[in-house]
Amino acid sequence: MSALLRTDRYNELSETERAALYAHAGLNLKEVNAQTIEPLAAEFQAHAFAALEAALQRFEGGVPAKLILDQGDLAAAAERAASTHAGTLDAFRLAAANITKFHELQRQPAFSADVAGNELGVRFVPFDRVALYVPGGKALYPSTVLMGVIPARIAGVQDITVLTPPDPVTGSVPDIVLAMAHAAGATRVLQAGGAQAIFAAAYGIPELNLQPADFIYGPGNVYVSAAKIHVAGQNRCGIDSFAGPSEVIVIADDTANARFVAHDLMAQAEHDENAQAILLTTSSLLGERVGVEIERSLAARSDDEKRKQITLDAIRRNGRVLIVDSLEDAVRISNRYAPEHLEIQTARNEEILRQIRCAGSIFVGDHAPVAAGDYYTGTNHILPTAGAARYASGVSVYTFYRRITWQKVTRAGLEAGKDAISAMSRAEGLFAEHGYSVLTRFEP
Repeated sequence: MSALLRTDRYNELSETERAALYAHAGLNLKEVNAQTIEPLAAEFQAHAFAALEAALQRFEGGVPAKLILDQGDLAAAAERAASTHAGTLDAFRLAAANITKFHELQRQPAFSADVAGNELGVRFVPFDRVALYVPGGKALYPSTVLMGVIPARIAGVQDITVLTPPDPVTGSVPDIVLAMAHAAGATRVLQAGGAQAIFAAAYGIPELNLQPADFIYGPGNVYVSAAKIHVAGQNRCGIDSFAGPSEVIVIADDTANARFVAHDLMAQAEHDENAQAILLTTSSLLGERVGVEIERSLAARSDDEKRKQITLDAIRRNGRVLIVDSLEDAVRISNRYAPEHLEIQTARNEEILRQIRCAGSIFVGDHAPVAAGDYYTGTNHILPTAGAARYASGVSVYTFYRRITWQKVTRAGLEAGKDAISAMSRAEGLFAEHGYSVLTRFEP
């Protein structure tokens, strides 16, 4: 067995161990809220612009020369990137085309129908203003700009602010990130990160002509997550879902390629020291081979490779192999865990796929690594984590719609329902006004 990758038989786990598994790597926000989020929120409520500048000085080492980058700034950055990163831009443009094509299929037309003599309908109305958080620091995420801005534009959102921290060395957001914001159709970029960026979007900054957002979304660290939860709890704006560490489950049997599985687990571990990378397999031999491949691959890397230590720490903390008695057991465990990413590499892929009920995004087959969806295929990589896939979905065009119902009630339609409305309003003790508001229309 691998000394690095923990291996257990699922049926031999205690109830406490199983509970710890399904708890994911949940973030404890109590201390973060008390020490940072609540005091910072109070400062923003008192004077948002001053609070933003003070927070940038404290947490990011200074205030950028220009906090808001407008369309002209984004266009200029795109021109610079075209001369320095031409090949990279071409790759991202291919991805943008796939993302656009897939998300355009999600447009929602209004509809109406006759129900009991009345015309009822639904309108899908886009949000007015949204703010997308794009992480910085440990890595660059121009792909997240595409994943966040393109669906919002397709839905019809007219005002899209990208929130992302500047590079600590240059003091500005990298051109490749700004180029993607320009290509995707962002309105502006606020050069700020962390909780302060979330509060700026939620409270608005009049001095920067930044109006409060209707909806804030995108991945981020514990401070970003805590700030999003805080502003949603105050009913200042909507948010996508709770954002915990990234995670993947791979369901595999003895037909799976151990090298593929190993590198798919490591690819997720590369994100963050707290990332979750779990193999559910019916094959003990596969589990052993995956562990050996992970150790061999990491040992072969240079010790100064940028993200080697992150991958190693994540595998040590949260990488594991769980041996199960059957693929049906693997499906039950996965559905209960509700992973952000789920890979299926078995001899029964289609059958397993049909049984999955809770997952952010599913990757089917030996040639479907999570990285394909992260960058290129066209599905979205802003996904629910920490078990939120039980009730939440990944970002899509649907994310940005208000669904507003309407009804055109006819006299005949209301008359047909007046007795039922009277009976129901009496049962609820509301006949005096609710019921009578209907009956008065039929009095002489």
